[in-house]
Formats: sequence, C-alpha cells, structure tokens
Amino acid sequence: MNCTNCGNPIGEGFKFCMKCGTPVSAPAPGPAAAPGPEPSAAPAYIPVAPATGTPQQMEDPNFVPYGPPTMAGSNIIIPAGRSFRLRCPDCGCLVNGVKMDPTPGYTCTNCSKTYAYGGQLLIYRMGSFHPMIMGLPYHVVIDGMDYGELRNHSSVRIMLSSGSHTVTVGYLGGKHSNQYQIDITPEYYNFAFKFNIVYRPFGRPGGSGFPTEFLQCAPEEIPYI
Repeated sequence: MNCTNCGNPIGEGFKFCMKCGTPVSAPAPGPAAAPGPEPSAAPAYIPVAPATGTPQQMEDPNFVPYGPPTMAGSNIIIPAGRSFRLRCPDCGCLVNGVKMDPTPGYTCTNCSKTYAYGGQLLIYRMGSFHPMIMGLPYHVVIDGMDYGELRNHSSVRIMLSSGSHTVTVGYLGGKHSNQYQIDITPEYYNFAFKFNIVYRPFGRPGGSGFPTEFLQCAPEEIPYI
C-alpha cells in the first residue's frame, strides 16, 4: 500500500505516512454479499409409517396397527390420536388419555399438570373365549403400584419415566405372574409384553386353574395401540 499524497510505501497497520504524515485512508468497502436462502425449520415431529397387522387383524374393523414413537432428546413422543395411560407424579391419579399433539407433553386430566416421559410400556392381553377367563379382572402392576385393569383382548400403552421399573400382571392384591425389570434410557425406551391366561381343567396332571404366561415381545406384535 502506498501513500495517496507522496507515494511512499506504507507498512501494514500504519495509520499515517511515515514520510509526509498523510493519514491512511480506510479501504472502500466491497459489494455486500447476496443474502443466502433462509434455513428450513426442523419439523417438530417426523411421522413414521406404522407397521401392518396380520391378515386376521386387518380383517377386524376395530383393528389399529401399531404406531411407533419418536424421541425428542430423552423424551418420548407417541403418534397423535393414540391412547396412553399414566400415573401422575404430582397428584398420583391414574389417567387414561389420548395424545392430541406431536409434543412430548402428557397432561393429567385430574390436576392438569403436564409432564414428559422417557419411555413407554406396551402390554397386550391376548384374547380368550372361555367365559371364566374373559371376566377375570387382571391388572398391570408397576413398581408395586396398580396401573389399572387390562380387559380381555385389549392393549395398553403406559408412559414411564427414565430409570428402572418392575412389571407384572395379575389379580389386584392377589396372585401375580412372573415379573420383569426394564431399564428405560434414551437408547432403550420401547418395551412390549403380552400375556395369556391359560385354562387348565381341574384334575389335570401338572396342576389346575388359570396360570398366566407373561412374555416379552416385539412392539410390532402389540395391536390396538
């Protein structure tokens, strides 16, 4: 760079010409860069195609195929329009609701407090046509607390906080099935079980009554949820 008055070379960062004292002029600003396109807003919820059911289930007019959830950080989001059950951590009320928006919030219908949950537990009570079995009032029990009845040939989605939980099913205050421990984390947030009440006629070798088979399964095996 040279002085505009005397032509003397001027070093980088100098504010005056060292020969004649003329102030160094600031370089003229170049043309402004054209503005780029606005960044696209990330969708709050990315829908996932639900799994299809078996031919027998698809023939059922009341069949609802399984709808997989998504995650927002460490919080689970279930598809809008799907049912859920929870026990409110604030008032302790057992709540059955329907998800109405694509957010991680679930509202207690009793105290109106809204909480986010780390995962879901799906349980399917397999259908039986035996009249005694159909009427048995089996309940879901999580961490020793009652999470409501599960009727014959129906499913439930229970929202749970992150951490360890024990899960079993059976008569309220009576005999329960085997139990499982599940650990809900951002990587493992979707657990599914199904149970079947087996009828054993009295006098049959190996015992009689209504033993319960309670087994873990894939989430896609849970219908009506």
